[in-house]
Amino acid sequence: MNTYRITMVGATLSDPYGLLAAVFPQRNGEPAESDGVSVTVTFDTPQTPADLGPLVKVELIPSP
Repeated sequence: MNTYRITMVGATLSDPYGLLAAVFPQRNGEPAESDGVSVTVTFDTPQTPADLGPLVKVELIPSP
């Protein structure tokens, strides 16, 4: 499993799933959740996130 966390530097997310769609336009129903500060999504295979600039941070969360 490949789980990614998306955050915006210095901001809360007013539309976390819109941001998710911009970062991973290839997402097709994979599980995602948001806590208002970040959004996480899990893919079966590694994905390449879109580069939305230095304020959008995408990190791969290590699997347990």
